[in-house]
Amino acid sequence: MLTIIVALLVNLFIETSESFTVVVPRDQTVARVGSTVTLPCWISPPENAEVLEIRWYRQDQFSNPVLVYQNGKIIQEESFRNRSSLTLWSDQSGGLKNGDVSLRLEKLRIQDEGSFHCYVSGESAFDSGEVVLKVTDPPDSSDPWMALFIIAFICVLGLIGFILYKYRLKLTVCDDETMESLTKVRDDESMERETKEDAGSSSWCAGAAAPHVHSQPSESVGDTNIAELRKHAGLTVSPDGKTVRDAPDYKHTGEGFPYELCAVGAQRYKSGRRYWEVELALEDKPPKNYWLIGVTKHGNFRVKDRSAVTPSNRCWFLCSDGPNGFYTSSDPPVSLSLTPRPERLGVLLDYGEGQLSFYNVKERKHVLTMKIRFPESVSPLFNPGVGDQSSLMILDCPEPVETPVESSEPLLGNSSDA
Repeated sequence: MLTIIVALLVNLFIETSESFTVVVPRDQTVARVGSTVTLPCWISPPENAEVLEIRWYRQDQFSNPVLVYQNGKIIQEESFRNRSSLTLWSDQSGGLKNGDVSLRLEKLRIQDEGSFHCYVSGESAFDSGEVVLKVTDPPDSSDPWMALFIIAFICVLGLIGFILYKYRLKLTVCDDETMESLTKVRDDESMERETKEDAGSSSWCAGAAAPHVHSQPSESVGDTNIAELRKHAGLTVSPDGKTVRDAPDYKHTGEGFPYELCAVGAQRYKSGRRYWEVELALEDKPPKNYWLIGVTKHGNFRVKDRSAVTPSNRCWFLCSDGPNGFYTSSDPPVSLSLTPRPERLGVLLDYGEGQLSFYNVKERKHVLTMKIRFPESVSPLFNPGVGDQSSLMILDCPEPVETPVESSEPLLGNSSDA
């Protein structure tokens, strides 16, 4: 009897250790008739899907699938023959070897609209996810009234775009002068640190007790780390509080971004200017696809879902949500197109002016400035997401960089009053 119980426990352990989750985007995918579309789907945690069975099928058509991948071979349903294949949902996904099982559909038809199920199975585990495809039929441009409507619609969009462009430029005040001052601060900090090291002192770190030598004493490039008591239990934080990632035993439901995995900095800011940087791509690893970085109110902080991280709850941030793109904490969120994906993000908090700015440090570009009325003291906010190879690392003593080149696209300003 004891032998049977031990065998069952060992089998349960093996099945648990080999489990995975099929992840799909929350929103429906929209494409036009005749176009090509990718239905994103991937395995979390990432693993080699070449040894698994991958089955894409329509609603209640499990035995008559659109596409089946098994033992390195692909079988297609007749109506999708030469129109379906497995593909990459992003350049950094790594394909089947890293668990990317996305479906590519070509020459879309109206009949293709509806639910597509992605079923992945192995020897001891399986899971599935549903992607909803919306296929739109382009209007007949030969109709003169329709053509007139399209022209008028384009003109209205152009006018709205011009107004938004002017509005964003008005809100965005972090320009080259701001980055020049940050560069000067970092240069001075580096020079001061080297001077102290030459004198035989190796214990000084940026932002410690040493006085600043620059002309703006209210601006600080300082030590930023994570408060051990103010992080989610599903996070793993390094002893120095500088590196954070999802814990190996954390099980994500796969239903959207894991907002609950937040960690709050140990610092408390209620005046002046503060600047810190976050490394998003460790050596020999692709940039992180999932992260959330910003500031939040100082004090008790617990997050259960998206509704808890809004400006009305004293949270302001920039979020990268994988295939769902980049968006801000505003309600409704403001979507951004950031290319290439940031490998290092700079954060400038100007408490007195009520501004929170983000910078792509490697590309030397300003990304976003939020205009905020801070009602109380705030602390840095970090969330590493789940499923990425790279951890999220807070840089203590960043190296000096050159002044960033102004982006050729309009700078986005986001106003959010608490």
